[in-house]
Amino acid sequence: MTKTHNILVTRELSDEQLRLAESIGLNVVVEPAIRIEFRNDWLAFESILKETEKPVFAFTSRNGVAGFERFRKAGVKINDDAPVYAVGGKTSEALNEIGFSDVKSPVQQDGVGLAHLIINDFLQTRDFKDATVLHFCGDRRRNELRHYLTDSDIPIKDVVVYRTELNEMNLPGGKFDAVLFYSPSAVQAYRNSGGFSRKEDLPELFAIGNTTAEELSIESGQHVHVSPEPDTEVYLRFVARILNEQKPAKECPPSKGAMGDEKSPTSKWGQGDEGRANKRWNDS
Repeated sequence: MTKTHNILVTRELSDEQLRLAESIGLNVVVEPAIRIEFRNDWLAFESILKETEKPVFAFTSRNGVAGFERFRKAGVKINDDAPVYAVGGKTSEALNEIGFSDVKSPVQQDGVGLAHLIINDFLQTRDFKDATVLHFCGDRRRNELRHYLTDSDIPIKDVVVYRTELNEMNLPGGKFDAVLFYSPSAVQAYRNSGGFSRKEDLPELFAIGNTTAEELSIESGQHVHVSPEPDTEVYLRFVARILNEQKPAKECPPSKGAMGDEKSPTSKWGQGDEGRANKRWNDS
């Protein structure tokens, strides 16, 4: 008989992902830690494209791809022949879905790995002479990619296409066997909501990748399990395997399902797939 483990997930999951979790003995409670607002004005972005004679596109999240596609659908002319780089299989898949078939991805799936791949290609490929990397990102981006490229004298511009808002999380009162985090911002939201107030009684902590794990380790002061791949299905199976090797499940409230994707822009920044947003934000 499959053991059942109670887990708190800090982002919404699809129905398919929830079914997978149930099938491998994970009782999921979903409490989104962040919400995403996509940019809906194009002037600044269009100006950057006009100023960049030889662009190289870089993406470190699916939200970056979603923001980029919003620009294209708005009629902004984009050089579809530009080299494209991405971190993560899901980010690459999202780029494939919008027409980019040749996407390069690093073995080390984070900003540092992406920087090393781009630097290597710039050094070895003459076509990259005078090119500029355009990083499609959010306002809470990490600086590793910019740091490494700048140190290697490779021009880079951050194109902010979405904003991350921290939710005030309604953390359930019951105990969990594990909490799953998908970003450093989610860790910050969990901290702000009192999630680390009793560090001596924390459950097993899991991170989708190394950057999230680093933030989580600092906040919690305890060991963090890192998913072998930045992919939710792999992540869930990894969680189930680790928990099956740990102590028995604790009691917690009944699970609640994912809310589902909702995308209905209501202001200059539209609602994204991480939750709902009503605030306005003007990016300079």
